[in-house]
Amino acid sequence: MMYAGKILRVNLESGEVKEYRPENSLYEEYVGGGGVAVNLHLDYGSYKAEPFSGDNPLIVMTGPLTASALSASRAQFTARSPLTYAWGESSSGGKFATYLKRAGWDGLIVEGKSDRPVYLYIDSSGAEIRSADHLWGKTTYEAQEAIERDEGDVSTAVIGPAGENLVRYACILVDNSRAAGRTGMGAVMGSKRLKAIAVAKDEAFTPEPADPEGYRRAMNDLVARIKDNFTANMFKEVGTGGYVESSEMFGDLPTKYFTQGVFGAAEKISSNYIVEKYLKRHDGCLGCPIRCGKVLDYNGKEYHLPEYETLASYGSLLMIDSAEALIEMNHLANSLGLDTISSGVTIGMAMYLTENNIADFGIRFGEAEKARQMLEDIAFRRGKGDVLAEGSMRVEQQLGLHGVAAHVRGLEIPMHDPRAFASLAVAYATNNRGACHLPHQMYNIEMGMKIKEYGIVSTGRFENEGKGVITAKMQNYSEIFNSLVMCVFVPAKPKHISQLLSTSTGIDYTIERIYEVGERTFLRKREFNELAGRGKEWDRLPEIIMQPVDGGSEGHVPDLEVQLREYYQFRGW
Repeated sequence: MMYAGKILRVNLESGEVKEYRPENSLYEEYVGGGGVAVNLHLDYGSYKAEPFSGDNPLIVMTGPLTASALSASRAQFTARSPLTYAWGESSSGGKFATYLKRAGWDGLIVEGKSDRPVYLYIDSSGAEIRSADHLWGKTTYEAQEAIERDEGDVSTAVIGPAGENLVRYACILVDNSRAAGRTGMGAVMGSKRLKAIAVAKDEAFTPEPADPEGYRRAMNDLVARIKDNFTANMFKEVGTGGYVESSEMFGDLPTKYFTQGVFGAAEKISSNYIVEKYLKRHDGCLGCPIRCGKVLDYNGKEYHLPEYETLASYGSLLMIDSAEALIEMNHLANSLGLDTISSGVTIGMAMYLTENNIADFGIRFGEAEKARQMLEDIAFRRGKGDVLAEGSMRVEQQLGLHGVAAHVRGLEIPMHDPRAFASLAVAYATNNRGACHLPHQMYNIEMGMKIKEYGIVSTGRFENEGKGVITAKMQNYSEIFNSLVMCVFVPAKPKHISQLLSTSTGIDYTIERIYEVGERTFLRKREFNELAGRGKEWDRLPEIIMQPVDGGSEGHVPDLEVQLREYYQFRGW
């Protein structure tokens, strides 16, 4: 069996610990990860729960390939988002998912709220709720080190001061360097007074594929595909930030809070520069051959290489051209437990409002030290940071503005620009968790990647016709990665997923069937949003990113109306 067949349930209010055994049909129809999670949330009625209430459970899920396949040691953290009030999900790599699965649990449901700081200790026997009084107020790094000293070989998911102080885009840091970054899952933990989840290394359960030899062949096919893939090899050498220079060339590098198309200093903040100067060793999630993470030797200490999204959100977006400043800001954000995309965009909005004399946040473009200080002010809700901790949508609402906040459904827009790749317009507008570049990665489709099995082929990166259809199809396909749970950086084709799922579970998951699973899952998440009041009326983009800029996308603005009309027609809405 690839599934442990049981999910651990912990109620922080009553202290009750139980196990839940889902019907086999739930696994068969939704596979795992976000697919199973959204069905559980619909059963709980999370869509009507106040996100910071005890009625909003945090559900963490693994997938059928967890602990047995490469690049599948990922956990999906889900709840109603306190940032968007819509479907909230964020996945993270590291060891956490593998440790949870090996301990005999497909997932974890955390219900209720504690009246004091606690952390969970999990092994094959269940969970213990332990005092976290000594951990409350500590950074993510400090808390992890303290738990590891007390508990030994564990994998941890921890929050920092941002989560404790209910910053709406607080993240969860997993195993020191991996983050469940988006939609404020760290704030959900903070509202429950849950500082951390620690899972012991416990070899109680070993996934067994239905067809071991076929599974081995499928794995070998995927490994061969990874070895020959350009993007995977770039990530292996220099991480995701190796894309920075190319991004600017395409006009895809958001600059000066989405108001310019040319940064002019991309090479100064690229990971090509950082890795050449500071690389100490390569790093990655358990069982991943790509190993896109990098550990740096910086000022005599170990720091982690910022991802592309962070290099852009703290760099070009804020007009900061010092890689060293970005290394320090990334480290600070991780220690505080902040989503680097949402915090970067919100600070960028503050800079924009200040420079245009709309509101005075006391910070201007290029002021790296003030931006660094603002991260601390946000995490501790000090001064202007208290306002920015609410996210760009609420800042805009508070000031009575319109179209200035760069968000969709309350989730700040990531560092890929729909003016450079037109299909990102409809992809952002309709994505269930809000503006999100993952997992659909439509920029890759616009740059020439094809999924021929489903007819997903770009007609040109500035064209609008056909984009609603290929985006909907790509959303359906990419949902399977969230259910497996497999890293989207793995260049797996439908045949690879079909082979892995079929040989592992013994169920005939054809190429057509995995697409149907993905579509079914996407629509369940959409149903959650409709019930939460975050449906069709939120399928829109802000004016700030619908103005033409210079550079690689000069003169081009996507026609969202055309794309949406096509998208709705394809989905039958």
